[in-house]
Amino acid sequence: MGIFSYVESFFSSPPPTQRFVDRYVLVTGCDSGIGNLIAKALHRRGYHVFAGCLTEAGFRELLTNHHSPTFHPVILDVTKDTSIQACARMVATNTKEKGLFALINNAGCNEGFAFELTSAEEITKTMDVNFMGPIKIIKALLPNLRQNIRYNIQKPSKEQDISPRIINITSVLGRTTVPFYGAYAASKHALEAMLDTIRVELLPWKIHVTMIEPCPIRPRTGTPTPVETYNRLHSSPHITEQTLSLYGEECIKRAADFWQKLYIGEDSPRDVVRTVVEAMEVGFPKDRYVIGTAARVHVMMNDFLPRWVIDLAWGSMIRLIGAWPKQAKELENGVVTTE
Repeated sequence: MGIFSYVESFFSSPPPTQRFVDRYVLVTGCDSGIGNLIAKALHRRGYHVFAGCLTEAGFRELLTNHHSPTFHPVILDVTKDTSIQACARMVATNTKEKGLFALINNAGCNEGFAFELTSAEEITKTMDVNFMGPIKIIKALLPNLRQNIRYNIQKPSKEQDISPRIINITSVLGRTTVPFYGAYAASKHALEAMLDTIRVELLPWKIHVTMIEPCPIRPRTGTPTPVETYNRLHSSPHITEQTLSLYGEECIKRAADFWQKLYIGEDSPRDVVRTVVEAMEVGFPKDRYVIGTAARVHVMMNDFLPRWVIDLAWGSMIRLIGAWPKQAKELENGVVTTE
């Protein structure tokens, strides 16, 4: 009977009237883009929002243009332990006995490109932000999430809220990979593996762990053009004369263009926001939400096609767009060069 009672309570439906005003939420990566949209959308719905910003400019913009006693911009660098601990103390001070209802891990980056054009430092930064950052934040804020459970269980049954949750903006590349996104995909693979473990380990506490899986989304503003991306790559110390002789400038240009145009994501940001709201407000959220047609195609290909077929398709695509390395072309044509 104990098991059945636990299952019933875990899958119980939310109350007819959800009291958003009692819910405190922390969103990371709110300087711009999806995190900014999520924080504002939840605040409009009545949540108390802590909006984590990496930059002083992002913090000042939110502080100036979204002044409200229930909207709290905060400087938060998910790669720095001191910043994370300061944020955790601030959350505990402001939420008091109510605790934190939800943590939304959105902060992320993609510093890499093609493997031979990406430094170890760029891979490390991508892993620090996309993998270690969310893990450190979860560990620091679990006491606040548990406090929400204690607060909720003390209320009369008719007034009790749904269980707290941890929502993570991961990526469909947490399941599969595409050319030129190796470091990014590796960080998302690692994060999803850890979150699958955390979700099970937090079952006794009834803290839900959810992943939102869109394709990589280009911001609507501030996105570098293919030319700007090429110029950045070309000025990198990792683009040596040897690298240029291997790949050729034309290959790097075409690859940069392909990288920028691979995912347009014009409507995806709003789809992600809607999905986050759904995951926040249903009684029992899914473990994963796949966002968009392109993401669903990725999942279907990864689940049903042999790996060699996928590799052949991507190889053909790279050749078709003209991003085939210069020396590889020469070898195919019988031209042998020495490095």
